[in-house]
Amino acid sequence: MRCVLRACVLSLLFASQCLTAQPATRPSIADFAEPPVATGARLSADGKLLAARSWQGETSRILIFDAADPAKPPVAIPLGKADVTSITWAGPSRLLLRVRKYTQFQGETYPMTRLVVVDVATGQSRVGDPSNQGFLGGDVLYTDPDGRTALVASQDSIYDTPAVKRVDLATGKATIVEKPRPDVWDWYADSDGVVRAGLAYDERAWKLFYRDAAGEPLRVIKGKFEKDSDSSVDRFTFGQSGTGTIVTNERTGRFGVYRYDFKTGTVGEPIFEDPEVDVTGVWGDRWSGDVDGIEYENDRKRFLWLDPELKRIQAKIDKALPATVNEIVSRSRDESKLLIYASSASDPGAYFLLDPKTLRMSMIYAPLGRINPDQMSATTHLRYAARDGLSIPAYLTLPKGSAGKNLPTIVMPHGGPFVRDSWEYDAFVQFLASRGYAVFQPQFRGSTGYGKSFVEKGYGQWGRAMQDDLDDGLDHLIKTGVADRARVCIVGASYGGYAALWGAIRNPERYRCAASLAGVTDLDAQLKANRKSFSATRYFREWKTKVAGEEKIDLATVSPLQQAGRLRVPVLIGHGEKDEVVPVRQGRAMVQALQGGRADVTSVFYAKSEHNLEGEGDLADYLARLEAFLHKHNPAG
Repeated sequence: MRCVLRACVLSLLFASQCLTAQPATRPSIADFAEPPVATGARLSADGKLLAARSWQGETSRILIFDAADPAKPPVAIPLGKADVTSITWAGPSRLLLRVRKYTQFQGETYPMTRLVVVDVATGQSRVGDPSNQGFLGGDVLYTDPDGRTALVASQDSIYDTPAVKRVDLATGKATIVEKPRPDVWDWYADSDGVVRAGLAYDERAWKLFYRDAAGEPLRVIKGKFEKDSDSSVDRFTFGQSGTGTIVTNERTGRFGVYRYDFKTGTVGEPIFEDPEVDVTGVWGDRWSGDVDGIEYENDRKRFLWLDPELKRIQAKIDKALPATVNEIVSRSRDESKLLIYASSASDPGAYFLLDPKTLRMSMIYAPLGRINPDQMSATTHLRYAARDGLSIPAYLTLPKGSAGKNLPTIVMPHGGPFVRDSWEYDAFVQFLASRGYAVFQPQFRGSTGYGKSFVEKGYGQWGRAMQDDLDDGLDHLIKTGVADRARVCIVGASYGGYAALWGAIRNPERYRCAASLAGVTDLDAQLKANRKSFSATRYFREWKTKVAGEEKIDLATVSPLQQAGRLRVPVLIGHGEKDEVVPVRQGRAMVQALQGGRADVTSVFYAKSEHNLEGEGDLADYLARLEAFLHKHNPAG
C-alpha cells in the first residue's frame, strides 16, 4: 500500500515509517474546496521559525510555525485585506511582505505593490518606504544578516522608473542608494548588499549599468538583439572578479544559463541549456554569488544542483520520495536546516524540515490536510502533433480505477494564456477525474516555458491556431481510444473560460457543453481594460500582436460576445463581482446576450470573489454547480 506522505516522519537513510492509508472512497466537494492552511512558506534565517501566508475569511494573515515543535499551533498575525504575494525574512525576527492591490489608471487596470514590515515577536506591522507612490514597490534585493535594513526597488511616482533605497526596518524610512535611470526596471544587488547593476531596455537594444565593487561608479555595458528578435535577458548573477552569469534566450530561443564577462560584455559558454524547455529559476550561492542551483520544467519541475553537497542531498530526498517533486524552497543562513516542499499532481503535498547532517526530515504542515493522495487520480505527460506538425505537450488525468478507454472527457485549457500548466495538484482536475471524467490539459501554442518560438506561434492566434491545438488534441484522444467523441465538454477559467465559450461557438459538433469561470468574452474591451493580461512576462514587446496578430484581424470575429447568436450548446458562466483582471461586466454582457437565444444558459455571480473564487464557500458552490451541469449535459455514468 502506498505511503501517505503527510503521515510520515522520514529518515533519508532508512525506509520511512507511515500510517495506513485511508479507504479510497470518493472525496466530497468540501474536501476539494477546502482552503489551504497556508501557502508560500519560508524558513527564518536561524532556521527556528516558518512563515506562510493564509486567509481567514476576508482577513489576510501570516502564520508563524515553530520549526522545532510542528505540533504547536501556529501564531497568526492578521494583516487586514492585504494580498501578500511574497515573503522574505530579514534576520531571525522580521518579515518583509510584498502586498498587492489593483488600481485604475487612464482606463486600464494595473497591479500596485507595496512593502510591509512585520515584527514577528509583537505582530506589529508598518509600511516600508512610505514615499513609494508608483505601481512598483517592495521588490527586495537584499537584507542584512541582522534584519536591520533592506535594499528595495520602488517608484516614487508612476512616471519614474524604480530607484534603489535602503529601508530602516525599525522605522520604515527609506533613503535613496541609486537614483532612477531611464528604462531601468530591474536592479540587482550581490550577497554583500552592494548594488551591482541595473538593466535597461530600449527597443531592440539593452544596456547594463554595472559596477564590480562597492564605491565604484556604474559604467555602461551595451547589448543588442537581432532585428525583429523577441529575445530578452531574464536576469544576472554576480560572482567574483567581474564574472557572473546571464539568463537569456538569445542563443537558442530557450532561456539558458551562460557565463558572462562583465568586463567585456561577452556571453560565454553555457552552464545549462535544455533542448526543449526554458530555465525557470537560478539560485546563487549566498557567499560567493556563483550559481549553485538551476530549475527547469519539462514534464515536471527538475532541479540541477552545481553545489556538490546540495546535489547529494537532493538525490537522497528523491530516492526516499520518488513519487513527488521535492523542492528545496528555503534555507537557514548557515544551511543547517532546509525547508522541503514535496508534492505531485495527485498530492497537494507537505512542508518538511530537513537536517542535512542527520538526513532526518520531519513534517511541519500539509496545506490541504483533507486530500488523501490515495483517492486521487494519476496524471501523465504526453505529446501530440497539431495539424501543422507542431508538437504540443499535454497532461492527461484518467479517473482512478478506469480502464482508460472510451471515457467521457473534459478538455481544460489553462488561463493566461501566456503561462503553462504544471505537474502539480489542481483541485479542478482532480475533482473532475473523481467524478469519472478524463481531464485533458493541452499546452497549446503561446504557452510559456517551451521556448521563444513556441510562444511566438501563439501571437495573434486567439480563437484560431490556439483553438486548433485544442481540437487536434481531442482528435488525438479519440484516435487513441481514450475519449468518447460523443461525450466531450470544454471547461476553463480566465483565458480557459474564453477558449471554452469560443470552442462551443466555433465547433458545436465537438462539445456537448461548455463552462467558463471568469472568462474573457469581448477581446477588444479586455484589451482596453487590462492590456497586461495579454502579455507573456518574458516576451513583452509589441503587446498588441499577442492578440490581434500582425495582420490585425477583427477581434469581433473571435469574441464570444459578438458571436453569441451562434451558440447552440449548453453553457455555465461564473464570475466574481470583484474581479480586477477580467471585469465582471464581461460575464454579465455574455449572459445578457444569450438571453432568449437557442443556448441553455446557467449563470452565477459571486459578490465576494475576485478573479479566483476567494469568497468563503464560493469554490464549493461552483464545484457543486459544475458537477450538476456536467451530470445533466454529459453524464459520466
